[in-house]
Amino acid sequence: MLQSVRSPKGSDVERDRLRHEADRRLDLPFEVYEEVQGEVSHCQVCDLLATAPSESVVYVSNLWTATLGYDVPGWILVMANRHSDDWTWGLSDHEASTLGPLMRRLGAAAKAEAGAECVYIMGFGEQNRHFHFMLLTRSASMAADLRGAGLLENAPRLANRNQALRVGSRIRDRLAALS
Repeated sequence: MLQSVRSPKGSDVERDRLRHEADRRLDLPFEVYEEVQGEVSHCQVCDLLATAPSESVVYVSNLWTATLGYDVPGWILVMANRHSDDWTWGLSDHEASTLGPLMRRLGAAAKAEAGAECVYIMGFGEQNRHFHFMLLTRSASMAADLRGAGLLENAPRLANRNQALRVGSRIRDRLAALS
């Protein structure tokens, strides 16, 4: 369900690109990404962390990365940077202590910049066990059939890459101003 980009395993070009992305975006040791690409390359969340275009990233820290979700304006995919197969709260104490404040900041920024009436949080973890969840904004004018759980299945209908990038840029700027 997650969108990711894959390159041939072992490619020197791909390895250099991932090393650059790891250094530039997360300031984490590249060994984290070598492990991702080697032992747990089946993980689409890890693949997305390593390959997300920089213009899609709205927030990054040493623990968390948030990117645009499904190209829907105001939707954000939040991922733990550390891979863990224990999706059901296999978070470290530090990750757990930062999650609530991060959700509050991201949700407020998404709501304000997307002009939303409310923000839903959704996470299943069955297909991609790496800890991640979505924040989905909903406008006041959204039809009744798009409210609640029906919202996610309509992502293709709601997607607008250019608008999502504009809203994402405003979210990124708002978050940076709060830091």
